[in-house]
Amino acid sequence: MLCLGESHAYSGFNPEYMRMRGFNGSHFAQTLNYDLEILKKYDQKLQKLRYLLLPISYASFTNSLENQWEIKNYFLYYNIKKTHNPKYQTEILSLPFDINIEKLISYYISHTAAIMTDTNGYSTHYSNPNPDKNLVESGKKMAAVQTAKDYSNWNKNKEFLDEIIMRSKKRAVTVILFTPPAHNYYRIHLDSMQLNKTIRLAESFAKQNRNVFYLNFLRDDSFNEDDFYDADHFSSAGAKKLTNKLSTFIENLEKEPEN
Repeated sequence: MLCLGESHAYSGFNPEYMRMRGFNGSHFAQTLNYDLEILKKYDQKLQKLRYLLLPISYASFTNSLENQWEIKNYFLYYNIKKTHNPKYQTEILSLPFDINIEKLISYYISHTAAIMTDTNGYSTHYSNPNPDKNLVESGKKMAAVQTAKDYSNWNKNKEFLDEIIMRSKKRAVTVILFTPPAHNYYRIHLDSMQLNKTIRLAESFAKQNRNVFYLNFLRDDSFNEDDFYDADHFSSAGAKKLTNKLSTFIENLEKEPEN
């Protein structure tokens, strides 16, 4: 089992709580085109993959990593070279000077490793308590950041997801799309058109492909304030709860005769 996607999966999926062996390959701001590139790169190592989990969040079809600093992670550490801009080919050039100084001090003086995942790929950043937790402010801020100014990336991201599904279908891999839960302080600021378009598209992928399922947890009221790191990311308790829900769904699929 493999989970890809952006920070909602990075904070919300902890393979430790899955009854089936799995890995979290998501990361901050990881977009669908990089999900696809990761699948391509590790194609031969994923021969036994049975389930692919992908979050479909509010901005999944409107986001792009073009000209964003996170590109350097894929260029440097995955050897996925999708940029020709030297700025995103090194750690030093891709980040502001003050952040680089902080990272150098942290590593060489404080001897603190920059790695923020455990051996299963789960985020150790979100698993720690948030000293600045403010659900009201973070909800408003993150909704504003993720609300699209236009839909110029929509068709490209739709095509990336379609290719992911087609590749999975050829390998008899079941794809589980899921919209993660979010706190009401985040949900109240979402643009209804963008949100509804996103949900309808996810639903259509599930209807049109027998190997695809879609789960919408966005308004799941079993999640409380203690389950959130901020208004749209998960604490360790929230990650356990979401992972258990996904695990239960997969277990039920396993019981069906066709599986």
